[in-house]
Amino acid sequence: MGIEQIIRTLGLSIVPISEIRGAMINCVIVEKLGGFDLFWMYLVSVAGNFLPVPFIILLFRPLLKFFKRFRPFRGLCEWLEKRTHKKASKMSDLGMLALYFFVAVPLPTTGAWTGSMIAGLFDMRLRRALPAILLGIMTSGIIMILLCRIGASGLGFLSFLIK
Repeated sequence: MGIEQIIRTLGLSIVPISEIRGAMINCVIVEKLGGFDLFWMYLVSVAGNFLPVPFIILLFRPLLKFFKRFRPFRGLCEWLEKRTHKKASKMSDLGMLALYFFVAVPLPTTGAWTGSMIAGLFDMRLRRALPAILLGIMTSGIIMILLCRIGASGLGFLSFLIK
């Protein structure tokens, strides 16, 4: 397992667009090519995706409030706050369980970053939000591994069409 692959996996898992979903796709592909052990890269992906979570929860609301004061950022901040509230309105009653499922389902605009923003907007305590988000990240990673393996085996079955 090379350091460059660890850095690539960490990078993919930290950024808000790909998060653990993109990192796990990368890991399964590299594992298929004989690159490294999937279990260890799963742990690296979970750690990388979880790394920014406490900071987002603690800083999202104050940063939003700060940047709203400046005209160039006001529209973006209001859009982000509105979007996050829209996502959060569906889960406000269920708390931790809803947050877990929101992060666990590997769909676009769900995941640790948006879940952390929702927790920050709702002023959820870290001791309640962090376990829900961590378990959601872990579940999402496992779902992505399974989906990638099923997809890869399905594509392997159809490989005779490519030749």
